[in-house]
Amino acid sequence: MSLQSIEDVVEWKQFGDLEHFRYSILYIDDEQQRAEILFKFEANKPIILHRHNSLNKLLVLKGEHHIFNADGSLSEIRATGSYTVAPASDAPHAECGGDGGTLILFSIFDNTSGGTLYDLMDPEQNIVGSLSMSDLVALYNA
Repeated sequence: MSLQSIEDVVEWKQFGDLEHFRYSILYIDDEQQRAEILFKFEANKPIILHRHNSLNKLLVLKGEHHIFNADGSLSEIRATGSYTVAPASDAPHAECGGDGGTLILFSIFDNTSGGTLYDLMDPEQNIVGSLSMSDLVALYNA
């Protein structure tokens, strides 16, 4: 009997025209304002610069999770099995998978009750977009 890989059975979606990652929304808890999302990041190709405006809890399921400062310098590498509680932060960052990519389970909490969960930024740190819980609900129901 051959075991299937989670990457092969999950329905992966692309977020607009953003590159180097795919997502799969597993569940949204309207009452708790929490989303459970799998993210698959490509190897060594950082995604768009962004900042987290809400609490995120992350579990690295496969591979290494690389975090980069806004200036492009590597700030952290999280190995498979790493669990991180990341509060909201004004500091923007980018992230990607290490060699072979990575798969991460995110729990995202709307601790501002309707505010933005993420600000997406250009290289000069100008906000070019944002994402709220209602945006995630719309993606989940699409």
